[in-house]
Amino acid sequence: MVFSLELGMEPRLGLEVSPALVVFGEMLMLPYDAMQAAIEDELVGNTALERLESECPVCAGRWRTRCPVCAPPASGHGPGPGPVATRPETADTEPDTHALLRAVRAEVSAAEVAVAEYLVGSLDEHGFLDRTCAQVAAELGAPEAVVARVAAVIRRVGPPGVGAGGVTECLLSQLDALDCDPDDATVRLARAVVAGHLPALAKGHFAAIATALSVSRDEVRRVLEFVKSRLRPYPAFDGNAAPRTGYVVPDVLVRPHGEISGEFAVTLVEPAMNRLRIRRDRGQLPQARSFLALLRDRWETLRRVVELAVERQKDFLRDGPAALRPLTRAEAAAELGLHESTVSRAVADKFVLLPDRTIVPLARFFGVGGGVDEELRRLLAAADGPVSDQRLADLLCAAGYPIARRTVAKHRARLGFASAALR
Repeated sequence: MVFSLELGMEPRLGLEVSPALVVFGEMLMLPYDAMQAAIEDELVGNTALERLESECPVCAGRWRTRCPVCAPPASGHGPGPGPVATRPETADTEPDTHALLRAVRAEVSAAEVAVAEYLVGSLDEHGFLDRTCAQVAAELGAPEAVVARVAAVIRRVGPPGVGAGGVTECLLSQLDALDCDPDDATVRLARAVVAGHLPALAKGHFAAIATALSVSRDEVRRVLEFVKSRLRPYPAFDGNAAPRTGYVVPDVLVRPHGEISGEFAVTLVEPAMNRLRIRRDRGQLPQARSFLALLRDRWETLRRVVELAVERQKDFLRDGPAALRPLTRAEAAAELGLHESTVSRAVADKFVLLPDRTIVPLARFFGVGGGVDEELRRLLAAADGPVSDQRLADLLCAAGYPIARRTVAKHRARLGFASAALR
């Protein structure tokens, strides 16, 4: 028997992942702050790239309160106007106390600088002042009127709520600074609840608040949602706090279409805040072109996914979470001609600023509809009195949502409802 070996060529079809596709997948999945850091690193390391002037798509520089995009806390770092609100403070950044003191010095007289330094230095890690103007005046041996005037300057030039004596005063200051109609019923009720019933609101005593203010429990719940989405218990101030990241920057803005009723327009934040161009008189041109091509692919993919989600979830944008329609990532991928993993990467860790200025995860647009959260919300709203988590689990099971009692407790807490003992 004779054996022989031969070499030959045979055509074969197959899918292989290119290095460029791997890099694109990793870039697509990056959250906003990480992508901003990557852009800044590329600008520093590649002289062929430069940043052009940009305008914030959220406020165009005119927002009265801190814009979630273009006005990060002073603990951010990095050149250029890009939002860096989610980046922790480093040794190279300026603490909020220094930035605040510099702003206050520009507003007070030379004789009041010492008082300003003392007051700013007395702010705690949350930006609160735990002493009255009379107490500070006694400690400094200064006129109380001077201390009060400098304290007013601190509250005016600093983040809304800085220099407050506690959470209640801080929230009231933030309500004053909000760009809202002061005659709006929810805003007026929120002011009354914060001023006189904040501890009860924190404990979920909606019935007691409703009785005291002669309003419905649903109105009190709306106030709670308003406070949670528009206010924060402490000022946007990290002067004496440990480094931390706690800001959510929206990747996408969804606004009503200016010309067509019931339609919505989608704006991506990254392209608006990162207008880049290639300087052809510098080196590293291939790397610059490659990076910009990846950026454009990221933005185009994210735009397509968001536009599809917005088109499918118009009822949700108009009528709220109860109107969410079933939409899966697989369905979106099939309609867009993308792989399901590409859609999942585009959705991961991305956030959307809705027309009512609340920020929600992009993943909120995907799922099985209103689902268990809306059924649980309906049961709690319709209840005449406190209902235990076990009873809620039984009712949800009867409605087609078989989940455990502990899972009910997690959903209930996330929706802002207190336990039965506190309701």
